[in-house]
Parts: sequence; structure tokens; C-alpha cells
Amino acid sequence: MDTHKKLSAICHRIYSDFFMPSRLDEYRLILERALEHGYQVYSIARFWEDIKANNVEPEAKRLILRHDIDTDVSCARAMWVIERSLNIFGSYYFRLSTLDYPLMLEIAKEGGEASYHFEEVATVAKQKGLRTKEQVYREMPSIQELFRYNLGQLRKKTGLPMQIVASHGDFVNRRLAAPNWLLLEDYDFRREMGVELEVYDEAFMRYVTSRHADTHYPKFWQPCSPMEAISRGEPVIYLLIHPRHWRVNARANAADDAKRVWEAFSYRLHTVKNKEM
Repeated sequence: MDTHKKLSAICHRIYSDFFMPSRLDEYRLILERALEHGYQVYSIARFWEDIKANNVEPEAKRLILRHDIDTDVSCARAMWVIERSLNIFGSYYFRLSTLDYPLMLEIAKEGGEASYHFEEVATVAKQKGLRTKEQVYREMPSIQELFRYNLGQLRKKTGLPMQIVASHGDFVNRRLAAPNWLLLEDYDFRREMGVELEVYDEAFMRYVTSRHADTHYPKFWQPCSPMEAISRGEPVIYLLIHPRHWRVNARANAADDAKRVWEAFSYRLHTVKNKEM
């Protein structure tokens, strides 16, 4: 990336994190447009139940609504309020750093899904300065033990089954080409943990005909706006939402940006130290 592109990316990130107007009206409009075009809105859990029951009718139009709560819980709640006003219910996946037990229980009680946005591969990799995917696999027993503890605690504190979980993405996962879902490649471990589905499993994603994920200003969507898929009547639209991209929370964004910088610096020190040993 050349200097101009780097500066442009930094400016876009600053605007997105601290100055961008709320896009929640646009969020409501997307959901309203889907409903107007005859779409039924599904959580991951509800669609998975239909898959297991072999009840995915080709002619039905469905919009699968997933939220990854990476940072801003207050915006997640605002989105939940919008969805309730439209009588629709999606999936919300919370990191350990964004847990909101009252909101999670409210979502589950009303008919949505609240579960775990896990990142134990990245956590251990950063703690131990792992430099290769092979090192990740060697550390897998400790990674899985951490996942076992974290998921067990969440189930205990919420009473929610959390049989479906969603892998978070971190800079260290990309650097090592080792996504967090690697810890669930072991199906014996899955069965032990009572995990039926990780949201990127092929058994689920093969039914999706159009996938759309939000992203930073100025692009906003990858690969394109879901409005296009809704207009052309795609059978199964998968919408991945991150609250951070929809309403500025300057304090939360500043804290998260600082944390990312510190973690990257700390990780680099760990890897250099390990390389010298």
C-alpha cells in the first residue's frame, strides 16, 4: 500500500470511528425493504433448525440476520430495539469483552439468539507469541481448555444453551492464517462441548445464495449492499452486522483502537523474543 493509500485509509478510519453520522435509519430501511419484498427474517439458530428438519423450501425468501458484537453494546441494543419494533429477531454473538447479560437474556426471551463470539486461538497466540500455524496446533489442548472454561462459564451465568457459536477475527488470526474456528475442527471436542454449529460451517453456509458483510466508511458493504440482493429476490440472504459500523461511540472506539495498537506491539515483542530463544 503506497503512502497516499495509507493516509487515506487512516483518514477514513478516523472519520468512521469518531465523526460519521448514525446510519441506524439506513439499517431500519434495509429491514423494512426486505419485509416489503416478502422476506422472512431468521436468526442463525432458527434457520439451522429448518436445515436439520429438511425444511428449507426453495421458493421461500429468507434473510438471515447475524450481529457480531465486537465493541459497541449500546448500538447493539439500539439495533435490537429496531428489530423488536418490526417484530423480527436475529442472532447476537458477544465477545468476553462485550458481554451484556441483561441484553443477552432479553434477546433470548423474545425469540432471538444470544451466544458466544469466541477468540481463544487469537488469545493464546497473543499471550504466547505464537509465530506459525503449526505452533497453534501444538498449543491446541490449552486453547481448547480455555474455550471449555469460557463457554462453560457463559452457560452457567446465563442459562442459555449456546449450542451455536461464532468465530471472531483478529489481526493475529490473519497473520498466522489460523482462524479461531480451528479449535472446533475436532468433532469429538465439539460433541463434548455440545456445540452443534459454528456459523461458518459448510453445512449451514451452502444454503446461502447471497452474503453481505458491513465494513468501514466509505465502502460500507462487502461485496455490495444487500439492497441489490433484496431487489433481485435472492432466495437466502445472509447479513453480517457489526454495530461499530452504524453509530459512532467515540469512547468505545478509542479504547478499542488503543487496545489493538498495544496488542500488536506486545505480540511483536513476544514473537521477537521467542525467535531469539
